[in-house]
Amino acid sequence: MYNFIGNMQGNMQGNMQGNRNYLRTIPNSLQRANSLQRGTPPEKTFQAKTFSLFSQPYLDTYNQCYKNIVVTNLLPLGPLSEIVRFVNFPPLSEFKQPGPCSPLKQCGYALISLGGCNTGYNTGSCKNGSNLMVTDEVPDLISYLVSNGYSVDTSITKMFNTSEIRFDTNTGNKLICFVTYNGNS
Repeated sequence: MYNFIGNMQGNMQGNMQGNRNYLRTIPNSLQRANSLQRGTPPEKTFQAKTFSLFSQPYLDTYNQCYKNIVVTNLLPLGPLSEIVRFVNFPPLSEFKQPGPCSPLKQCGYALISLGGCNTGYNTGSCKNGSNLMVTDEVPDLISYLVSNGYSVDTSITKMFNTSEIRFDTNTGNKLICFVTYNGNS
């Protein structure tokens, strides 16, 4: 088996050395994506009509606590996009490190709380994640979505919740629902 892997690596290196234009064959969009700094959103952001909402464990480094925040897989179309921010996800543990077989998401789209800061007490400041929406706010979020031209797609949500497929299990994400924007973009 080790010889097989060694031969594969040798063949891959030979192919790359034989093709001087190897880097030019990588699409520009992938080169840009690989050169992004942590926490930097893509230059041209795709806005989706249908997207999914997840709960995700989050380390609030300012308040020094863990929270389950609401994140989305894509930037949504419509008014919800105004309360979505591209944020860094601090590592949940020094023992959980990214690797080639278990990548950890370092940044993504999180929703901002509909009620302002949710630090648990009134400090008057919203710093470093204290204004991110937590899963306790999901009923309010559903009301917001329905009032603003979105519909929750219960059939797709149910299909994935009953399936064996799990999303991003390295970070502990749990699917909340799939949502579709019905308004004009």
